[in-house]
Amino acid sequence: MKTEKDIITNILQIRIKKRLTQKDLSLSLGVSEATYNRIESGKITLSYSHIAKIARAFSMSVIDLITYPEVYQPAKSSYSTKVLVELDINNDEFVKMGLKDKVLQTLSK
Repeated sequence: MKTEKDIITNILQIRIKKRLTQKDLSLSLGVSEATYNRIESGKITLSYSHIAKIARAFSMSVIDLITYPEVYQPAKSSYSTKVLVELDINNDEFVKMGLKDKVLQTLSK
């Protein structure tokens, strides 16, 4: 699990790699350069809002910023999810919604 210190290290590495200054990031966050310096040095707690704005400034997702240098890839599932929906409507509403024919078609398969 990544700690705040790990995330700050990621931010510093990405900022340097992208050749951005602390001033550039401070402008993206809407804070002074001194305040940004305190965030990057760990003197001010890094909030989710800060992380989201920094990720946006880096043109990356929050998850990619947190997991840097790895890139998050959602697991590919080979199964489908079945959903059961129960509707409490009268017959007229059922017909108006066009569901009656679709249900009958599905049931006849």
